[in-house]
Amino acid sequence: MVCPSCGYEIPNENAPFCGACGKPLAAPPAVVQIRPGTDHVAKSELQSAKKSSKWVVGIAASLVCLAIAGGGLVISRRAHLGTRATTPSSAADSSSAVSPVPAAPGPQSDSRPASPAQGLTPGVALVTPSPAVPAGTNIAASDFGGEIESVSGAYGGPGLQGEALIDSRGQDSWQPDAIVDAPADLNDNWSYPQEIVFSFYKRDTALVSAVVVESVEGVPGPDAAEVWTSRESSATNFRPVAAAHLANTVPVQAITFAPVEARYVKVRLVSGPPDNVQLRQIQIIEASRPGYDPLLTRHPDLAKWKASVRHAAQRGIDWLEPAAGDWQEHKKCYGCHVQAQTMMGLAIAQTNNYVVNADTLRALADFTRTKQDDDGHEKDEGSGNQLTPTHFAAMGMAYFDEGGGVKNDSTLLRYVDWMIGRVDSTGAFPQDYEQAPIAQGTINSTANAVTSFMQAYAQTGTAKYKSAADQGLAFIASEKPKTTQDKVFKVIALSRFGDPTQREAAASIVQKLKTEQKADGGWSESPDMKKSDAFATGQVLYAFKEAGVSPESEEFSNGVRYLLRTQDPSGSWTGSSDRPSSFAPTMWAVIGLAGNVELPTADSLKADLDKYGKVVLYINFDFNKATIRPDGKPIVAQVVKLMKDNPELKLAVNGHTDNIGTASYNLKLSEERAGAVVNALVVSGISRGRLSSGGFGSGQPIADNDTEKGRAQNRRVELVKM
Repeated sequence: MVCPSCGYEIPNENAPFCGACGKPLAAPPAVVQIRPGTDHVAKSELQSAKKSSKWVVGIAASLVCLAIAGGGLVISRRAHLGTRATTPSSAADSSSAVSPVPAAPGPQSDSRPASPAQGLTPGVALVTPSPAVPAGTNIAASDFGGEIESVSGAYGGPGLQGEALIDSRGQDSWQPDAIVDAPADLNDNWSYPQEIVFSFYKRDTALVSAVVVESVEGVPGPDAAEVWTSRESSATNFRPVAAAHLANTVPVQAITFAPVEARYVKVRLVSGPPDNVQLRQIQIIEASRPGYDPLLTRHPDLAKWKASVRHAAQRGIDWLEPAAGDWQEHKKCYGCHVQAQTMMGLAIAQTNNYVVNADTLRALADFTRTKQDDDGHEKDEGSGNQLTPTHFAAMGMAYFDEGGGVKNDSTLLRYVDWMIGRVDSTGAFPQDYEQAPIAQGTINSTANAVTSFMQAYAQTGTAKYKSAADQGLAFIASEKPKTTQDKVFKVIALSRFGDPTQREAAASIVQKLKTEQKADGGWSESPDMKKSDAFATGQVLYAFKEAGVSPESEEFSNGVRYLLRTQDPSGSWTGSSDRPSSFAPTMWAVIGLAGNVELPTADSLKADLDKYGKVVLYINFDFNKATIRPDGKPIVAQVVKLMKDNPELKLAVNGHTDNIGTASYNLKLSEERAGAVVNALVVSGISRGRLSSGGFGSGQPIADNDTEKGRAQNRRVELVKM
């Protein structure tokens, strides 16, 4: 079929509107037929001609609705997401009773608007699904950068089987977590609606015009579904786009609607079989229209997405979230390698703009809080130890607070107050339980304590926390490392928090780690072990990042390739020790990959300067200081290359801060940090005459200072072309 208005070739012969311009098309007759045994659900189907007055009335009613509502919809199999849907004026939870929502403007319908009696949201344009999948790219597919943000009732993120909806390498089909677990436990109290929220590559907006729901052959699918979209920066303020009654015996059904730009798409399975729901796949089809640039055009790197570091790390995150949530739900106890280390991994990934389910991260933190004793230590449900679970819990909360911008965490402060009283005369925080490779050695326990003390100091400014951290750093610097983990935690602690002399000591350990890399690119838990594993390799890569080792170095690149080769199809990694758990190996592999952000290159900096006249850099400095941290030096190195490659280029280096602190303090700090960058460039051979520096404090924000994510964006250095 060809659109008479714009000439667009339409693959679905039954489409009521054009997928390009959105104008209505002549549609074949459709009638409403009640499905046997479900008289509360109606669906529109093409019928053989019936010369009866009732049939004529049905056609007329359908055509009237088509003319009034405007819109179409295509559904295909695969759905299971949970997110709060909100109307433009409220934030009501769409998983509960939904108040009437006005019909979304634009989409045409081939049937009447939904009504409460049908189980659909009142006023949403009701359309007829098609068994034909429309032409276009499935931008929800994992291999195309699509992600499941959340699923109703899932233990975390995409849930135990959510990836099946977008990733053909995982489970064959999707079911709610509660059904997957039955009958082994009592978590089978699931209900409709089931909501699945999708996002696209790098959470960018896309023009979408169809959702395709694919059922499992021989298994009844959902009876009704809705499509909601949002363009917000977070998965909020969804607006209804279309609704459809589905034939639960038809394997593939497409819900098509007028093209709409969306950053998030929510598929609501409104009703279906009472004892089960199962799907094979859900596709979201990208539309086209004049002036719209497809995702692949805007992101040429999509072509290499399947083999990328970010793809592997994201798949690890998608395994880690539901696995940790499932473990917590069933074990009902605190685990050093579950809550604490998963919080660390997810917080680091979230900081580096990976898709992390905030509810999952918060649930892990909230559960950890419930296991804190009144005196401040973490209650261990197993062997009765206190020191080891407490330093892990405090470390996990420190990363959670730092990543989420928590400014006053009473739980963390109770941990560190209890811990300070257990620090020995050398500055070490002892272990009272060891299980290699997770809890192993006093460098490990003291480094976790230092991280906790420094976060408490950042929140309160209390000198005793800084003093305890300094004592711990002195111990770590003097202690001889034995295992790979010893070396890793020594590098991390001294690189993040140490003085210049201690950082030099960390640099020597980095060189030692480079010599211990195996021929396959990985590292082992101790130098005398012959087999590499993901646990040690992920640890070393993150230590390299903290120490400022370039991701382009041979050792780093080989370590990354080792992790990419050894990832399980489920997205997890396994270790080589006797411990069967995949939590710690996966967490460290994710941190090793996700913790290393994509560095700007000299070429990309030049392109942005030519196009916009300035470029934003995120260079890490020491807390409340103008000292460039080791992991910021590779960025400075790219600026050096930029200026050496372009000898006529002159740059103004401008510092900016968030709004925490006084205006005068922030102004001075921003000036000093800009000056530190200029000095680093001069030391590297760039003439000072080609550079200027200035500070603007918090006066020129580019994001909301009310959130940690916004404040992190505002803490920046800008290069401005002179």
